[in-house]
Amino acid sequence: MLKIVPDTNILVSAFIAHGNEYEILKLGKLKEIKIIISSAILEEFGEVIRRPKFGFSNKQIEDFNKQVLDTVEIVFPSIKLEIVKEDFEDNRILEAAVETKADYIISGDFHLLKLGQFKDIKIVAASQFLDLIK
Repeated sequence: MLKIVPDTNILVSAFIAHGNEYEILKLGKLKEIKIIISSAILEEFGEVIRRPKFGFSNKQIEDFNKQVLDTVEIVFPSIKLEIVKEDFEDNRILEAAVETKADYIISGDFHLLKLGQFKDIKIVAASQFLDLIK
């Protein structure tokens, strides 16, 4: 089974629109892929989804968190990386992927996408990932 680590923006986008990001989360829910996030990614997701610009109610946020927790495996990476200097938080994604020997990082973040690959882990956009697995 393929193991993926989604960036926080992928998780947030999955709840905003029923696009590619939603399809990836659905694949995880159906156990067709294994979605892995770290506690740091989960924490960042909680912070981002609460931003007033999204306008989600507390109930919606609670439901989103439950759906994420029901779909993903949470890891606690023992390594600390400082590969992405421009956005230090992006290193949390790399840490989770390296810790679990993930096959892919799925991201919409320029800093991660420009890496293309890190330690045999391919870094791709959501649409690329879906094209690759079809």
